[in-house]
Amino acid sequence: MARRTSYVDIERIRDQLVSLIRIPSVTGEEDAVVSHIATWMQKFDAEIDYWNDGIAALQRDPRYPGHEVERAWAPVVVGVLRGEQPGPTVLLTGHVDVVPPGDYSRWRDEPFSGVTRGDRVYGCGASDMKSGMVAAMACFEAFAESGRNFPGRIILAAVPAEEDSGLGTLAAIRGGWQADACIIPEPTTGESGVPELVIAHAGAMSLKINVPGKSAHASKRLQGESALDHFLTIYQAMREDERALNEREQHPLMGLHPLPYATNVGTIKGGLWSSSVMDQLEAQVRVGVALDETIDQAEARFRKAIMEHIKDDPWLRDNPPTITRLASGFGSAQTREDHPLVAALAESAEEEFRATTNIGAAPYGCDMSGWVRLAGVPTVIYGPGDISLAHAPNESVSLETTYKTARTLIKTTERLLEMDRDSLSLLGNTG
Repeated sequence: MARRTSYVDIERIRDQLVSLIRIPSVTGEEDAVVSHIATWMQKFDAEIDYWNDGIAALQRDPRYPGHEVERAWAPVVVGVLRGEQPGPTVLLTGHVDVVPPGDYSRWRDEPFSGVTRGDRVYGCGASDMKSGMVAAMACFEAFAESGRNFPGRIILAAVPAEEDSGLGTLAAIRGGWQADACIIPEPTTGESGVPELVIAHAGAMSLKINVPGKSAHASKRLQGESALDHFLTIYQAMREDERALNEREQHPLMGLHPLPYATNVGTIKGGLWSSSVMDQLEAQVRVGVALDETIDQAEARFRKAIMEHIKDDPWLRDNPPTITRLASGFGSAQTREDHPLVAALAESAEEEFRATTNIGAAPYGCDMSGWVRLAGVPTVIYGPGDISLAHAPNESVSLETTYKTARTLIKTTERLLEMDRDSLSLLGNTG
């Protein structure tokens, strides 16, 4: 019998990747690309679950992470291949949404063209993460075409809204989907062309801070209270909290990053007139969530830092800022380094890439947190894209790396399916 990796064809990967890129699945507009993948799944003898989880139902869920893009539903498609014997369930999942391409004049080609030059395919979402989705699809296809002589189940889930707080993964979990191990082929490849195996990532949440001031004529500025001046006091507290949070980080891989948990002011607006003292200011802030924190704990830590800092400021003590959560975003997540999933993927990757697999951690949030924290599934991130090219003009990905990643996913899945389910379910210090 031919090896399953022989079913992976680089030209077929290119064609599938170009097809996905040419569907402009900007967050909130994922219906067409999810439908495309559902139609593709119908070619195989697979069980298919394809549904829209209504936004109203998602908002009522206590795990709802918030969302910023208007939508009526979250479309999800899940395909299942069942083996001939009992065994573990391996989940391959990725998001199909992309961020808007921005200024078209900064793109060499039309953003959704899928132009190929040599080894690289260009287009919005090429790196983040349609190449990863295609690698997972190629793995699923190899098992579908090579027969059912394997134990357990293979699940492929395509979800929306990762770029908007992970709403799609919540919808998949609400749909009842579970697994013993999960691989998310988000972009983890750098200049070396060899993907990193990410076992931990930071979380992030967004808050709105309203700072009160007192208006006065600009010529009598001292009679007023500038909301901007008082925001700068609060900003100092935010920076001190960020510094303290990062200095106490103990995870050896997360500690390799210059700033594992970033606090960032994304927008500021306030005031009515240049000749008036600013009487109010609103800032939207992204707050990092550490591995040892929940989102609620991170918010409480941030609030405490602000209130402790301003207690000796006469104006802010009597007129404290209002802090409101905009979106829960992603929690942090980790899978322990000695988990069998990590060993299986590292061994498979080294066979395919002929190089030692670097195991690392990421300072950004992603759908891993949903599968780990909400579903209790050991999860890692490993994919062909380069995060430094994501969300940027002329985004691209290597075909060769995508091809080798697909083969790595096949070998990893084969190893996992032969394992005992109990050994995979040991979460240890995951979460």
